[in-house]
Amino acid sequence: MTKIAVTLEELKQHLRVEHDADDALIQSYGLAATEFAEQVCDREIVKDTDPRAVCTSIDDVPDSIKTWIKLYVTDLYERRSITEGQDSKIRHYDHLLDRFIIYDRVLEHL
Repeated sequence: MTKIAVTLEELKQHLRVEHDADDALIQSYGLAATEFAEQVCDREIVKDTDPRAVCTSIDDVPDSIKTWIKLYVTDLYERRSITEGQDSKIRHYDHLLDRFIIYDRVLEHL
């Protein structure tokens, strides 16, 4: 099970949200962003069962991963009312995950 890699407080501070009305929504976006980062990197961010996890605790998550998650959550939060069919936004911050991506799993299947 994915462990969220950024606290709700950090996400709210980044979003400049001072109320509690959207806490559940922001928390779900944080989890979704963490899951997507794990998919991109092909490993867990915060260790649960993956021996190749980036770190063992939320306190040890590298700043570049936290920044990527905050920016991704910002995209989700600010664009939450957009429906399908609209142009997708290019994320210019995806390179923040580059050094954490494991590529050798592709080679294992060749």
